[in-house]
Amino acid sequence: MFRNTDGMQQWQLEMELSHLIGWLIASRQSAEEAEERARQHRTAEEEALAQISKVRQRLGLPDAPINAGLDQFADESEEG
Repeated sequence: MFRNTDGMQQWQLEMELSHLIGWLIASRQSAEEAEERARQHRTAEEEALAQISKVRQRLGLPDAPINAGLDQFADESEEG
């Protein structure tokens, strides 16, 4: 299998390889889960924005974009 390695060295290298492959698999799964959570959050945000628009209309308020205000609020809260 490996050149210039004794049995113990080969075992250690195989264990290291196994560990790295396991880490890679776990990392990919974690990234996929994070992407799914992000999609869910974006969907929930779109639903909330639609509800806000409906409530604003019922109150007789103009249907102005709210995203800019939210971005400014987020920036201010990060600074504080």
